[in-house]
Amino acid sequence: MRPRRLLIPLLLLAFVPASPAAGDGPPTLRDAGSEGVIDRGSGDRLTALPVRAATVLTRSQTDGGRVRFAALVRGRWGVPVVAYDATSGGLSADGATLILMRPPRTYPRRRTKFAVVDTKRLGLRRTIVLKGEWSFDAISPDGSTVYLVQALSRRDPNRYAVRAYDMRAHRLLPEPIVDRSEPDEPMRGVPVTRTTGPGGRWEYTLYAGGEHPFVHALDTVRRQSICIDLPQRIARSRYLYQLRLRLRGKQVAVLHHERVVASAPLRPAQASTGSGPPWLLAALALTGLVAAAGVRRARRRPSPSAHPGR
Repeated sequence: MRPRRLLIPLLLLAFVPASPAAGDGPPTLRDAGSEGVIDRGSGDRLTALPVRAATVLTRSQTDGGRVRFAALVRGRWGVPVVAYDATSGGLSADGATLILMRPPRTYPRRRTKFAVVDTKRLGLRRTIVLKGEWSFDAISPDGSTVYLVQALSRRDPNRYAVRAYDMRAHRLLPEPIVDRSEPDEPMRGVPVTRTTGPGGRWEYTLYAGGEHPFVHALDTVRRQSICIDLPQRIARSRYLYQLRLRLRGKQVAVLHHERVVASAPLRPAQASTGSGPPWLLAALALTGLVAAAGVRRARRRPSPSAHPGR
């Protein structure tokens, strides 16, 4: 039975069409396609490729692309994209749960569907159906909490709220996830890029397009978030949408072509306390200014290769 189950999805892969664009919706409503998402524990790639009224799920080696296992599930599903740089998500850090999104045909939708997949057997556990337009944001390391972005306006996609869905209670929590130091300040902008902290607990996302760019630090375990404003010099830069977030030792760094333009210490335990947000914000602004000063000094300094005689 196992070879047959593997063979049928592999044959269907040859007939998988490209995922349709979601009308005028943001890129985060498109699925990751053949890129899928990487399981950090095993190093395997998990993909979900819609074909007609079903979806081919595969687990394959990243080195060589050999398919380890494949299965066919009902419905059209895709691995979600969480940022404009095509960063994919949906997989819990323990590798046991994968959240898939229903690729939209229109935007905004009257209702949104997500699929919960057991990655061990690549089987569909259940589906989540919500009224209105939603997109996937993050998942806790053990898969007990899923974070979703709720669109608050049909005309303005930059108005949204981050909500938590309790997987054990099978319900959406009533209150949005906000920065407790600024509970009345709405989140605006689009997710440019993302990086994940050690163990998959913290998700760091750079947002732009609102009043000012900021890094949204989401604690997926405690269901808390911190919004870290970036220095104004970055807000005025022309390369805002070219920035990337990376982990550099014990810091999360904001990079432009591998050059650090701002950074903050990775200290989520301290950041989750009452005194955490102001401390983290001050650290980001300070290290960002220090990094900028270093870049300016480097630019003024003559290059040895340009002046070999000096």
